Amino acid sequence: MTPTAIDQRDFRKLFDEHYNLLCNYLNKHSRDWDLSQEIAQKTFVKLWEKRNEISINSSLKSYLFQSARNTLIDHYRSAKSASHHAEKYSEGISDTEQVDTEVNGLAVTEKIAWAVEQLKPKTKEIFLLSKQEGLTYDEIASYMGISKRTVEYNMRNALMQLKELLKGKI
Repeated sequence: MTPTAIDQRDFRKLFDEHYNLLCNYLNKHSRDWDLSQEIAQKTFVKLWEKRNEISINSSLKSYLFQSARNTLIDHYRSAKSASHHAEKYSEGISDTEQVDTEVNGLAVTEKIAWAVEQLKPKTKEIFLLSKQEGLTYDEIASYMGISKRTVEYNMRNALMQLKELLKGKI
């Protein structure tokens, strides 16, 4: 092939003579027949698009095989880069979701703390002994010197008030 432009008929002949050889060569390296066909086609497309610009100093067959090899390498580099970026993107999403969850959890905790502060002192103390300290109603009654029934009454009131205070806020 000379440095001059080739016409469609010559190109078609070149394609017919070398396409299967190129696919087989690429398949030895990639072990993926579909990818081999895709790379061979890209190689011929690139050759056609640059037919007026390229100058082939070696044999045409050598040029095609080297070009196909380079296209395959570019494909693997691009795939590796895309995979790397996808991984980083998914890590970013996970980090963002985690931060959002933590921020939302913190906001909910702050709202609950605010609502608990709105309770009457005795009701608040009973509620905190139960929920924060993990004491049973009997233990709270004994600790505070009140009846178990009073603890139950205050817990019921605390839960109803908290529900009302937090309605629409969480």
